[in-house]
Amino acid sequence: MVGLLGVYLILIFEQEWGWGVLFLFWVLPDLKSGVTYFIEPLSRRTNPLMYWAVVVTWIVLSILLLFGPTTTV
Repeated sequence: MVGLLGVYLILIFEQEWGWGVLFLFWVLPDLKSGVTYFIEPLSRRTNPLMYWAVVVTWIVLSILLLFGPTTTV
């Protein structure tokens, strides 16, 4: 419930940094478990290239959304 509430608040208040926080919450457990999900489950053990490509993408997106330039209209 807290995650969904966070998504709604991010959308309502148009706060891009919130997506960066959510991406981090999604990627940190993946690093611990060795499995990430992007369309389908990807295991670090059976498909390391795709696993790391997805995990690094989430981390880079998090950094960009947390510390990148913000756009205001």
